[in-house]
Amino acid sequence: MPSFSGRFKYLESGGAPLQEGPCRLAFAEEILTLTPVSGPPLALDLGDIDGFLPGDYELSLKLYTGRVILLTHYAKDFQNLCHDLLEAWRARMIQCLLLEDLEEIARFDGFAQLEAAEVSFSSRAEIRLYKSNLAILPEKATGFSWRIADIDSVDFDEATYTLGVRSGSDRLILTRLAKRTREFSGKLQETVVNISEKGASIVHALLPFLTPDQTRRVTELMKEGRAAPVSGLNAIHPKVEEALLKNAVDKALQPYFDKLKEKVTGEGYFAGFKFIRPEAGGAAPEQDAGATAETGESIPGEIARPEGEDDSAMNDEEETEPVLHWFFFPLKGGTAGTASNIVAWEAASRGGRATYFFRLLPPGDAPKLQDRAQAPAAILEAIRRLNNAIVLLNFRREPVYLPDASLETQPRFRRYAIAVRKIPSLRRLRASFLGRALHTTVEAWEKQVEAIIAKA
Repeated sequence: MPSFSGRFKYLESGGAPLQEGPCRLAFAEEILTLTPVSGPPLALDLGDIDGFLPGDYELSLKLYTGRVILLTHYAKDFQNLCHDLLEAWRARMIQCLLLEDLEEIARFDGFAQLEAAEVSFSSRAEIRLYKSNLAILPEKATGFSWRIADIDSVDFDEATYTLGVRSGSDRLILTRLAKRTREFSGKLQETVVNISEKGASIVHALLPFLTPDQTRRVTELMKEGRAAPVSGLNAIHPKVEEALLKNAVDKALQPYFDKLKEKVTGEGYFAGFKFIRPEAGGAAPEQDAGATAETGESIPGEIARPEGEDDSAMNDEEETEPVLHWFFFPLKGGTAGTASNIVAWEAASRGGRATYFFRLLPPGDAPKLQDRAQAPAAILEAIRRLNNAIVLLNFRREPVYLPDASLETQPRFRRYAIAVRKIPSLRRLRASFLGRALHTTVEAWEKQVEAIIAKA
C-alpha cells in the first residue's frame, strides 16, 4: 500500500477548513485513508473522488460531496504521489463505470472536450479504447464511456490535429495526443468498422434470405446493441419476424415470450442483439442476490447458459463471440390498442432468468401514451433510453433491481452505488424499474406479472 507523509486541509465546499495539519496518506485498490497526527482519520472510496486537480506542489481532490482534500508539503515525493494516486483513481473509475471486464486495445493521454446535453467539460484526460467501448477519464470531471456501436462519425482535422467524435447529438473533441494522434484515429476507426462488420454478420446469420440491400437496411435499423421496432424490420422483408422468433428465442423461454406478445400494444414490440462479455478475469456470472428469498433457489443475475444445454447446442458463432438477443414489449392499456406506461424486457437467449418491467415514461408524461398522435414517438424514445442503459450495464441485473440500501451498505455492491451516482442513464433506469417476474413456471410467472402491473 503506497504511503506518503505531508500536510492536508479538509475544506467545506465554500472553502472553509474543517480539519488540517500533518498527516500520512495511504491508498490501496479501492480505499484512500488520511491519518492526521492529531484528530480523527479520513477514509473514503477512491470512487468518491470526482476531480483530481494537481497544482504547483499541491493536489486538490474534489469529492462528490462538494468538499475538497488539499494535499501539500510532500516535497520530492509529490510527483510520485500524483502519479501513483492518479493511476489508482483511474483504475477505480473503470470499476465504478462498470468497464473493468472490457477487452482493452490501447490507452492514450490527451485533452478531451465534451459537448453533451447532460454535461460538458474540458480537461486533460486518459483515453482508453476497448474492443466495444471508448472510455474518457478526465481529471476535472466524471469519466464516461460510449459504446463503439453508438459512434456515428469520427473526423480527423489534419490542420489542427483534432479528432471529432459524434454520438447522436453529443460531440467529443480530442486534442494533444501529439505523435499518437494518427495512431488513435486509425485504431478507433478500425474498431468502429469491426463492430459494424460483426453486426452485419449476425444479421445475415439470423436473416439469410435478405438481399444485400435489405441486409444493409436492417443493419442500419438494428445496430449491435440497439433495439429496433419489429414492424420496421418486417417492412423491409415480411419474413423477418418469423425468422427472429425461430432463431433468436430459446425454446425454454418461448412460453413467456408468447404471453408477452399477447399483451403488446398496437405499436408492436422491439428486437435487439449484442455481443456480450464475461466478467473480469473469467469469473463466474454474478449471483442474483434476491432470488433465494423469492424462489428458494439461486438464480444467476448475469447471462448464463440455459439449463440442460451442452456444448453441442452452442453454435460456432456464439462460441467465438457470445451474442444475446432480447425484446422490449410495450404493454397495452385499458383502452383497446393504446399503450400502458409499462414495458417488459425479456432476454430471449442464453438463459434469461426473469422478465423485467419498467415505466416507459415518468408519470407526468404518461398521458402522451393515450394520444395516438404522440404515442409512437414517445414509445420509440423511451425504448431507446431504456435500451441504452441496459446495454451499458452489459446486462448486469443487480444494479437494476437491488434496493438502495443493499447498494449502499453491502461492500460487494459499493461500485454499483457509485455507478448510480456517476451514470445518469443508470439512475433513470433504476427510477423506472417496476419489478421482475422469475422464470420458474409459467403459472407462477403470470401471477408475478399481474402483481407488477397492478401496482404500477
